[in-house]
Amino acid sequence: MIGEIWTYKATKPNDNLEKVRPVLVIGDDEENGLKFIDINYVIISSSASCGKYDVLIKENRALEIGLTKESVIKTTKIYTGTQTKLGRKVCDLPQDIKEEFKNKYKEYQKSIIENL
Repeated sequence: MIGEIWTYKATKPNDNLEKVRPVLVIGDDEENGLKFIDINYVIISSSASCGKYDVLIKENRALEIGLTKESVIKTTKIYTGTQTKLGRKVCDLPQDIKEEFKNKYKEYQKSIIENL
């Protein structure tokens, strides 16, 4: 599950409506001994602009892996939610995109620690 793109029924913070959207699963409760009650995920957006720590997936690559259009993995938009809101698995994140995500995520986490 970690490193996979899934559809997820996320609640939009501005209006509390649920929207099914792709997410990248980056963690779960397995090591906590909680039998996958919650997952950590980052949003994949097709409408947001690409920030300094985000990963852009160009349209042709997005279509190859099962997304519907050019998308941005929003590395700074980290959420915890219930596994029961997962829909269908879209794909395993390709290795090259996974490496780019890991590097951007490390940069982002480093900036947080350095600015505390």
